Amino acid sequence: MSSGGAATTGGSTAASGGAPASTGGVSGPSGGTGGVASPGGSGPGISAGGSGIGNAGGSAPLTPPAPAPALDPAALMKCTGTSPIRCSFGGPTGNYDVTVLLGGAAAGTTIAQAEQGRVMLPTLMTAAGETKMFSFTVNVRQPEGEPVEMRPSNGTPGLDVYFSGAAPLLKGIGYTPAKKPFMIYIAGDSTTCDQPAGLGGWGQSLPQFFDYPVSVANYADSGESSGSFLGNGKLFGAIKAAVKPGDWVFACFGHNDKTTSEQAFHDNMTSYVTQTRALGGFPLLLSPISRAQFNGNTIGPQHINSLGVNLPMVVKQVAMETGAPFIDLTALTTTWLNGVGPTAVQTYFAGQVTHTTVAGANAIAAIVRDAIRQLGIPALTAYMR
Repeated sequence: MSSGGAATTGGSTAASGGAPASTGGVSGPSGGTGGVASPGGSGPGISAGGSGIGNAGGSAPLTPPAPAPALDPAALMKCTGTSPIRCSFGGPTGNYDVTVLLGGAAAGTTIAQAEQGRVMLPTLMTAAGETKMFSFTVNVRQPEGEPVEMRPSNGTPGLDVYFSGAAPLLKGIGYTPAKKPFMIYIAGDSTTCDQPAGLGGWGQSLPQFFDYPVSVANYADSGESSGSFLGNGKLFGAIKAAVKPGDWVFACFGHNDKTTSEQAFHDNMTSYVTQTRALGGFPLLLSPISRAQFNGNTIGPQHINSLGVNLPMVVKQVAMETGAPFIDLTALTTTWLNGVGPTAVQTYFAGQVTHTTVAGANAIAAIVRDAIRQLGIPALTAYMR
C-alpha cells in the first residue's frame, strides 16, 4: 500500500455488495501463448502478454507519490447533510487528491464515493470512538458520468465527494489538485461506465481497490462498440489527449459489436494497443463481461456475434499477437455467474441480463482486481488496496 492511503487504525472491509474473489485457475505464462480458456470453459485464464510484464509492465520505475493532503477544517465546512454527507468543492476539471478521516464517537458504516457514483473506498466499519484515515485521487470532468450519453443531470462542476452507508461518519477532509496521479484510463461500454443511481458499471466500482495516488478516469460510455469508441473525439480522442508516458489504458468491448466483422474487431482492439503504446502508455485488454443468460442452471459460451465471430477469442488473439496483458473477463464472469445461479443472480443484475446493480459492479470490479493481481504487474499491484 502506497504512502498516504493506509488507515490509521486498521484496514477497510470488503466492498459493499459482497464482491467475491474471482473463481477459476490462472494460466498463461509470460508471453501469453497458452492457458487462456475459451469463453464458458472450465478454467478462466489470464495472460501476462510478452512485453516485459515481469518488470513493472515495462513502465518507468515506481516513484513515491506526492504527500497526501492534510485535513482542512475549512473544507469540512463545505460538507452538508447526514446521509449522504455531500462535500462540494468546485474547481476546474482534472485530478484531485483527497484525504478523509472517517468514524467518531458512535459506531459507523461509511461508503466514500465521488462524482457520479464512483466508489472510492470499500464499505468501512468503525467502532465507537474509532477513526480511520484514507487518501485517494479523484478524476473530475464535466459531464461527471458518461462523456457522450447525455443524462438529465450531468452533475455539478468541480470536485464532489459524498459519504453514504448505514451510518456514515465524516470527521475530517482535505483536498488539493493532484501533483503526481498514477492514471488508469478505461475505454468501454455501458457494462463498464459510470452509471446513474440504481445501476453500476464495473469501471465505476474499480477505484475502491486502488490506493493513493491512483486516479481512474472512466471514459466508458453506453452503446459504444470497439469502433465507435475508437473514432469518437470525446472518448478515445480524449483519452489520447490526456495519456502521458507510464499511464495505463484498459480496453473492454464486445457487447455492442453484434455486427462487427472479425477483421474489423481485430483491427480495432489492436489499435487500442498500438495507439496507447505510441503515447508511452501501457494497454490492458479485457474481453466483455458475460451476460446473465442462463440455460437452466448454467451459462454457456458468450459473445459470438451475428456474424459468428467469437469476440472474446479475438481479444485473446490480439493480446497474443501484441504481447499486451489480457484478462478473459468473459470466462471469469461466466464461472462466477454459474456459481451464483439463476435465482440469486438478480442481486447482481438489474432485472435483466446485461446491466449490473451496484452489487454486481462491485463483484465484477473485485474479479478484475484479483485478475490484475494474478497478472503480477508491479506497476499496478504496488498501488492496490
